[in-house]
Amino acid sequence: WLKLGSMKESAAPPDERAMEAVAKLQRRLTGEAGSKHLNDIAKLYEFSENADLRIVAEAMRAIAQVISHHRSRCGADAKLGEWLRQHAEAHQAALAQLTVAQMPRARVCGVRLALAAAQEEALEARARSVGSSTPGTTAVPTPEARIQNLITEILVAENWSEHVPRCLMGEYASRYVDVRHYILAHLKDCIEHLRGKARRPTEGSAAVKRRRMASAFGEAMRKRGLEVTSLYPRILCFLQEAPPPTAKLEDLDPETGEAKEAEVLAPTARAAGSFQRCYRKLYQDAWLELLGLHIPLEQSKALLQFLPSQVVPHLSEPLLLSDFYLRAFHGGSTEVSVLSLSGLFLLLTKHGLGDPETLSSSCNEFYVQLYSLFKPETFALQQRARFQRLAAAALSSGLLPARFAAAFTKRCLCTAVATDEVGAVMWLLAEAYSLIQKHHSHCRFLLDQRDVEAVSKDPFDNSAELNVAVDQVAKSSLWEIQLLRKHHTPAVATLTKLFLKPFFKPSSRKLDPEMYLDQGATKMYSQSMRASERQLTRWRASHNFPLAFKVEDDPVALRIAGWAATLSTSQRQLGADI
Repeated sequence: WLKLGSMKESAAPPDERAMEAVAKLQRRLTGEAGSKHLNDIAKLYEFSENADLRIVAEAMRAIAQVISHHRSRCGADAKLGEWLRQHAEAHQAALAQLTVAQMPRARVCGVRLALAAAQEEALEARARSVGSSTPGTTAVPTPEARIQNLITEILVAENWSEHVPRCLMGEYASRYVDVRHYILAHLKDCIEHLRGKARRPTEGSAAVKRRRMASAFGEAMRKRGLEVTSLYPRILCFLQEAPPPTAKLEDLDPETGEAKEAEVLAPTARAAGSFQRCYRKLYQDAWLELLGLHIPLEQSKALLQFLPSQVVPHLSEPLLLSDFYLRAFHGGSTEVSVLSLSGLFLLLTKHGLGDPETLSSSCNEFYVQLYSLFKPETFALQQRARFQRLAAAALSSGLLPARFAAAFTKRCLCTAVATDEVGAVMWLLAEAYSLIQKHHSHCRFLLDQRDVEAVSKDPFDNSAELNVAVDQVAKSSLWEIQLLRKHHTPAVATLTKLFLKPFFKPSSRKLDPEMYLDQGATKMYSQSMRASERQLTRWRASHNFPLAFKVEDDPVALRIAGWAATLSTSQRQLGADI
């Protein structure tokens, strides 16, 4: 309800008269006779609509001080307690509105003021619990409720900005263990609400409070007409900024080497160590809940690149991500399938997923899907180099079943024939060469196939799945090598000649596919020009070139040339075969 849209940044000093007026109102409302002038708090709210953000911030701080001052002295006055409760809620609503203002500095200011207010309330509540407090003293909302209400308002706000989650996570969640716990717990509950997962009836007030907070989020989401696809990137932004559950070097005591005592923003009856112990599981559960949302896979491109390096190393059970990666591998576009390859290969090699069959019920699912990505469309993507590195690592791994080697070799050459990118052709040739060299007992027959029928009609179907291709390749051959020997690029034709010589011995030449990742027409032209210059230099050093030539006329040749000039076109054609 505040008119915050008119605020603007200013380098000029704030209005001293307005700042003094705010300070004067605060002193009056917190003085000995302050309870008689409480309605003057409306004037502070008027200052919170000022165009200068500094005056708005000062007015908000003054309102918080006035409410805290009288809340500690209201005693059993129910009427005053209700008045304070209503204004405390109005103050929090105003701060929440400030966090979604148009100006980025206003958003950050709102976050800092809201967290400071939650901290003051927690300290006030703790002071009451250890001191002698009147039974009728106004209850103070918990910091968990304050922070989670703030998160709800930020998520469903019309004006979304990444400044807010960066400020919350960077300044508070990374430092205070209670703040990170409250934020991730609420995000997890909000995602569960989006998934439509109903909680089971449980004992205790904590589960009831979480259900109430999630229902408030759902009500706000429906009221503003927001869909899951619009809320997903906002929740993802929060989780990407969340600190990982690891002890950093600065978190360790330099003397003992042990972790320092955790720091909390708003002290409560719960110990700080309790937040630390459950944070890893909470971090993992929040990510798993987000990955369980059924959103278009095209929205997951950034997430597929973020997970392997930033999230997977910090999960206690990374294999739980396999369902998400398989869904992306199966249901996405070629680009999405390529991006999901890195996560699947990471799970396959570094996190105990030693057998590809455990990824799904299909046999060797990982290599089946990898085989399907060897097609010209894949090598036209911008992430081609990323795919090539992962594919080379997967095919050189000991996890590749040897019976698949021949099918992959044949698929590489079929794709090379259909690809117009020179660098991709050379990489595919190098990969096929390496596969034959490593699995020569399973691939050698492809170079020496004497079956006439196989040569005249290739039974290998390039569009078939891997399990079918394994049977078809047994009757095929690498006829593509002869075709690529006639390639218009000399480098490709030269590379193909390596297949014509025996290369199965340990001392034979090895090819590294990594060398051809950045090959292209421009680079190959530059290499050819440098090679021709070197060759010309060698020729000049080893040959003597004449400076003049003696030309003598040949009478017979001159007579023949004269006859050819006098003959008509038809006469020359008649005598062509003589």
